[in-house]
Amino acid sequence: MTITRDTNRHDRQVRAFGEDGQCRLGSTTAAVVGAGGIGSLLVQGLAHLGIGRLLVVDPDRVEPTNLNRLVGATAADAQDGATKAEVAARAVGHIDPDIPVHAVQDSILDTDVWLSLRCADLLFGAVDGHAPRWALNALAVQYARPYIDTGAEITASPTGPLDVSGHVATVMPGGPCLLCLSGYNPAVASMELDPVLTTAKRSVGYLRDAPDEPTPSVIFLNQVIAGIALGDALNLLTGWHPPRPYTLIDLAGPGLTPIDADRQPDCPACGPDSPRSEGDA
Repeated sequence: MTITRDTNRHDRQVRAFGEDGQCRLGSTTAAVVGAGGIGSLLVQGLAHLGIGRLLVVDPDRVEPTNLNRLVGATAADAQDGATKAEVAARAVGHIDPDIPVHAVQDSILDTDVWLSLRCADLLFGAVDGHAPRWALNALAVQYARPYIDTGAEITASPTGPLDVSGHVATVMPGGPCLLCLSGYNPAVASMELDPVLTTAKRSVGYLRDAPDEPTPSVIFLNQVIAGIALGDALNLLTGWHPPRPYTLIDLAGPGLTPIDADRQPDCPACGPDSPRSEGDA
């Protein structure tokens, strides 16, 4: 479905990418999974660009510590415990009320939610865990959907320099999947899917990480990552130039490093024994 809008709204974009490119944007349904720091920026950017329809998936609620980076969230949202998906949908309405947006206040790991995203033409991931990335990658591979994965990491050391980095990975039908790009660890994803096993292993000292410890997060790094991801989306939809499989962002080092990658012929996620492009068959 193409949404008819005020032609003046996107005049400056049309001058860059043409009427056909804007039409493709306006006829695209995008799903953003994760509406936190990066995801809220992706939703905001897609609304400004004139995406046709938006699905926003996130089960979490706004907390006071989110307010330094969660676009569109207010102190009242944190006090009331508004869901991040609701806040993102509200932001879309403020930017362009003609864009249909559906807020899904549940996890991508829920089977019904996963299946509901089959209607999306383009998938964005802005999630923290390995299991959600596994689920998004499986959806992209099985239903031949482009999938743009994003992530940020800030490592603070009391004795060393601050590491401020992130990535944007673009999974295309027929190309390397997120597992080929080492975008998630299947073993960790399995443990995340089995919280009982994870708790048992941690109780006997097998796992020594601190998954509930808050990690550093700042809006300026999220803005860089979201901007690159939105640019790759424009690459896909307007034919601007071919998207990069992987872009490494290092704000304390070389800046942006594009990385080429190939499909792994024996990849369990997208190889010959996988349900690649099979859809519901």
